[in-house]
Amino acid sequence: MKEIIVEIKNEQGVHARPSGQIVNIAKKYNVALEIEKVLENKQTKDNKEENEKIDGKNVFGVMMLGAEKGEKLRLRAIAENGENPEEEEKLLEELRQLIEVNKFFE
Repeated sequence: MKEIIVEIKNEQGVHARPSGQIVNIAKKYNVALEIEKVLENKQTKDNKEENEKIDGKNVFGVMMLGAEKGEKLRLRAIAENGENPEEEEKLLEELRQLIEVNKFFE
């Protein structure tokens, strides 16, 4: 398992089109992708959003995160039985490029 934290840099945040881009990249790799918001303020344990992890291969889940410009996401790539660490790394680097460098091409 490998993970990185990325910051949303595009003005519109993660809406439908960027969500689709994330999912399309994730589906190219034979590893699971978990995404969760990195919350700046500690939430109470009653708040469901505290550690909500979504499947990075589900476009509706990615959209439901509602990540806006300036917010951070934790991306976690998980290969089955710890195999394919290079796939985990490639997936995370491609997503980092998309999100932070290319800003979803917007």
